[in-house]
Amino acid sequence: MERSKYISLVTKLRQIAVARALVLLIDKEDAEDVAAEVMLRLWERHRLLRDEADEVMHYADTMARNLSLDLLRHRRRYPILRIFHKQDSDVEETDSITDIPDLYTPQQYIESKEAGDIFRRAMIQLPYNWRKIVEMREKEDMSFAEIAQVLGTSESSCRGMMSKARQRLLQLINKLT
Repeated sequence: MERSKYISLVTKLRQIAVARALVLLIDKEDAEDVAAEVMLRLWERHRLLRDEADEVMHYADTMARNLSLDLLRHRRRYPILRIFHKQDSDVEETDSITDIPDLYTPQQYIESKEAGDIFRRAMIQLPYNWRKIVEMREKEDMSFAEIAQVLGTSESSCRGMMSKARQRLLQLINKLT
C-alpha cells in the first residue's frame, strides 16, 4: 500500500483499533496502548498491505483483538507483573569485517562497536512504542508531523513520547556503562 493511501486511512484504522480494544479491555489507557501498537505494526507492514481499504480495516480490527487478548492472558498469567512490559529482542547483529570504515584505528573500531552494543541493549529495554517512535524519527528520518499521522495522534503527543524515550534511553545507557 502506498504511504499516502495508508496515511489517509490512519484515523479510521485508529478508531477501529481503539473501539475493538475498549470492548475487550474496558480500560481506556490500555485500549490506547493497544491501538498505538496496532498503528505501529501496521506502519511497519504498510508496504506489504494490499490497497483494499476494507481488508486493511479488518486486519487492524483483528490485530487489535489479538493484542488485547494477549494482554489479558498475560495479566491473568502474571498478575503481580502488571506494571512491567515484556520486551522482545529483535536486534540485528553485524559482524562483517567490511563494515569497518577505513579511517578507524583498531582501538576506535572496538570503542565504536562497544558503544553500538550498549546502545542496542538499551534500545531493546525501551517499551515497544517508544522504541518504534525513536526508530521512525532517527532511522527513517520522519518528522513529528509524519509520525503523528502514522499513529493517528497529535504532534505534541509524539514529541512527549520521544522526550520520554530519550530520557529513558540515557538512563539505560548510563546503567549499562
